[in-house]
Amino acid sequence: MDSTQLVQIRKDFYKTIRKRAESITGHESKDLQKYRERYEKELSLLPWTSVDKRHLFERLKAADLIIVGDFHAQKQSTRGFLRIIRKIKVPLVLALECLTDKDQPVIESYLQGLLSEKDFLSKVAWKKKWGFPWENYRPLFKWAQQNKISVYGVNSGEKSLALRDEKSAQILKKVHGLNPGKKIFVQYGDLHIASAHLPKQIKSKLPKLDVCVIYQSPEILYFKIMEKHKELSTDVVKLSADRWALNVLPPWIKWQDYLLYLESGHDKRIKISEIDPTDSVSQTVELLAKSFGLKTDVSSLSVYSANDDSFFEKVSQLPLQLRKRALENVQEGVSFFIPEIEIGYLARFSVNHVTRVAAQYIYFKEKGFLKTILDPKKDFLKCIWLEAVTYVCSKVTNPKRKTDTLQDIRDALQKEQFDDRGKEALMLSLTQKLSELQFLSQAKLKPSSDIVKKYNTSSYTISAQILGGILGEKFFYAINKKMIRFPINKTLLFKDLQLVHFAHAYYETLEMVESWPVPFRSKYDKM
Repeated sequence: MDSTQLVQIRKDFYKTIRKRAESITGHESKDLQKYRERYEKELSLLPWTSVDKRHLFERLKAADLIIVGDFHAQKQSTRGFLRIIRKIKVPLVLALECLTDKDQPVIESYLQGLLSEKDFLSKVAWKKKWGFPWENYRPLFKWAQQNKISVYGVNSGEKSLALRDEKSAQILKKVHGLNPGKKIFVQYGDLHIASAHLPKQIKSKLPKLDVCVIYQSPEILYFKIMEKHKELSTDVVKLSADRWALNVLPPWIKWQDYLLYLESGHDKRIKISEIDPTDSVSQTVELLAKSFGLKTDVSSLSVYSANDDSFFEKVSQLPLQLRKRALENVQEGVSFFIPEIEIGYLARFSVNHVTRVAAQYIYFKEKGFLKTILDPKKDFLKCIWLEAVTYVCSKVTNPKRKTDTLQDIRDALQKEQFDDRGKEALMLSLTQKLSELQFLSQAKLKPSSDIVKKYNTSSYTISAQILGGILGEKFFYAINKKMIRFPINKTLLFKDLQLVHFAHAYYETLEMVESWPVPFRSKYDKM
């Protein structure tokens, strides 16, 4: 992958995705257009410096009020906000655009446990007044609830953007008065945090307050950094003493997620006559193929969603074991491609799910993935490799994606609570990884049957995703550093899963892979 060509490929993909999303939402109003232009002009003129995240947190120690940008349809925005506030060890309160000041009694009742989530969403009219997926914001409210952090709604609901900024600043003045000595963290749409917008109004109402602004992956800035080929090493950017940015999400991912959100039908105000998930997957296939220097025909690709009954009709005609495996994946909410009948299934309208189907289709077209893996226990190594290929493709589309490391697995196993992957999958991942290291150091392989007997099938599926991510991360590093090149070395990645002695091919390649540097010690070291 030539870096200059890759920049252009991604820019073209971004333009295509954004244009398609804007064709659904319609033309911007003149008010919004001028508002956006001021935001983009300011960002285009600001100089940028890549810095260590500790510099940002040093700045936040002094600030009284911190505004963090939000891209409403993107879950990563709230994750970025959470990553920041979790590290702040002084009293703080949250002020959120997604709720209005009139919602305050309901917010307090919910945080105190007096209202169920369902009743809370109903009383604040979440779908009607905000509309963006509650799932994106739930972790933020749960964190506030668990840590007894006050949350305030600061959206006035005004149609005029300028008036909305002014009213929100008035509400923030009131919040400041109610919480002397506490830092105020504001989550507000990224366009609102240009100097002439919400920050200007806040400073007029609270002139003595030390205000700091953090953009979240603004497009203009990301492309500037990408053109210097520094996007992988740049997570935190200093624009000025009071203006910073997190550079953690590529623009095309932001807009692809927004497009998928629109096409999912979640927003009932958007009328979509015909939505074909094949289009979304095909576009990602084309992006991946161009990035790898491959010629991949998408004419035979068909992708179905959970709402399409014809998918289940096709699955019902499959042989028993294949049908069983497909339905298990459906039940587990997994997106996948069935090579035997050349169709894909999209469990969710999200970038990761779309990329998963696209990656497996490309693997199929490269003649490496021609049969569904029916038994994750028996073919564990094949599952790991399939997940590695899938992960590498996801990194090509989203270079800022992070995976677990061996250290992360060890750390997770030392905690009392585990995430939804569960302790068994983590134990299996660690066992397999230690077995691989033993092989590399002693050229002696622990019999796979010793591992197989201990764990259930679902743990193998989840573990393969974890281990495939670790393996895929190293592959992506090698590709990015030109240690291996595409399409010349494509068979190294798109290995034939039909090989009778696949284990030999796996461990033979593993010796090479483990000689490559580790990209990072832990994903938690990164923003």
